[in-house]
Amino acid sequence: MNYSSSSIELAPLGASSSAIVNDRKRPEIELSRPVSHTSTHSQGAILENEPENAVSLPPMDGGFHAWAYLFSAWFIELLVWSFPFSYGVFLNFYTTDPTFKNDSSTSLALVGSLSSGLLYLTSPIVLLVINRYPWHKRNAMILGVVLCVSGLVGAAFSTKIWQLIITQGIMYSLGGSLLYFPMSTYLFEWFSKKKGLANGVIFSGTGVGGVITPFLVENLLNKYGRKTTLLSLAVAFLVFSIPCLPFLKPRLPVAQVVDVRAINTRFLTYSPFWILFAANILQGLGSFLPSLYLPTFASDLKLGTTSGTLALAFINGASVPGLVFLGWLSDLLDVRWSILLSSLGSALSVFFLWGFTESLAPLLTFACVYGFLAQSWSALWPRFVATADGDDPRQASTLMGIFVAGRGIGNVLSAPIASGLLHPWYLTNKSHAAAYGFEGYGPLIMFTGLTLLVSSLGTGYRVLERRTARS
Repeated sequence: MNYSSSSIELAPLGASSSAIVNDRKRPEIELSRPVSHTSTHSQGAILENEPENAVSLPPMDGGFHAWAYLFSAWFIELLVWSFPFSYGVFLNFYTTDPTFKNDSSTSLALVGSLSSGLLYLTSPIVLLVINRYPWHKRNAMILGVVLCVSGLVGAAFSTKIWQLIITQGIMYSLGGSLLYFPMSTYLFEWFSKKKGLANGVIFSGTGVGGVITPFLVENLLNKYGRKTTLLSLAVAFLVFSIPCLPFLKPRLPVAQVVDVRAINTRFLTYSPFWILFAANILQGLGSFLPSLYLPTFASDLKLGTTSGTLALAFINGASVPGLVFLGWLSDLLDVRWSILLSSLGSALSVFFLWGFTESLAPLLTFACVYGFLAQSWSALWPRFVATADGDDPRQASTLMGIFVAGRGIGNVLSAPIASGLLHPWYLTNKSHAAAYGFEGYGPLIMFTGLTLLVSSLGTGYRVLERRTARS
């Protein structure tokens, strides 16, 4: 439905702003005509209840509404992800907690890998549903808050490992997914030219929360125990998440659209997509392991639990500037440079810093370098999306969910693999690194470094991209 220069064609919800109007040059466009209820083609958007009054779209890449969304999304990022990324502190405590000290380390580690891995893995399902029914995004976010809080409360009263897996592992992650991913779909509506930077800023919330949360959790656990700690975290989650919800809103009013286009799956035929997807899984397979095991590693080195918590905080804290830097770099240069810097740099830090760590100073040095490079990989996803299939916001959010899920596959698989590497080796009844590494951790360190190193093969997507004919 095309109108005069004072009107626009209303595309389905989530369509790119360029499909609606070239409003990057004209930030506010008035819709002065009533819209017909009759569709001009079978698959067109069905419009109803369009108001007679003029409607204006707020600008992209700036303005109060864009920045309010960015700050609120950053805070939700902090709340949702900082607990799973600080699970190493919980794991170190659970191994000595009388309630769970007799449970296997594999089961206890599984709680942490599920709490983060399922957050990643459920993203395509959540995004598929909310993009089909966009008017339910706010309801999904409210339900997510309820599930997150319920999961933390349930974990406080858990007395069996399977109860802890269901509450802190599964319930919390499902709630986090319902809260986080509907919110994340609005990023591509509010930001275009600055989406790499905006994505890095939002993701930095995990790092800031990861600096504060480990010390907070450790102090609470040591002073008040597991029950009071988890109940306190549940209350804090509820109090801080509710004020953010009003600002997590779409740029285009949802009421204008009641039908949604099918997802274009042509990206599945692109070789570059599969190269980047495979690299993303491999990076996720290794990247979670230092965050999970550094507190226990520090305790085994007789450095004390606070040293391990400090190392975990350094990893998360260093990711804050790392996410912003790599997001900015991916906007400025070809994304291959960012891939190479993140994967190769983090692999070298694992081999040459973690592998030779025997005291606190090299441990903290490794944590800083690793956090800056490895944890910042997620800032590259918007550019992966653009490489796979352009900038349509709804299509982009779905592709974003696929890359997020790929990292989840790696995270979920990493816990059982790591537990196997830490078990005593067959025949010798001891675990050794071939040439280096604190006893019991050498194979784990080597596995982490190798997976990160192999993920650098993602830089090869350009070779196949040139050979791929796009329709």
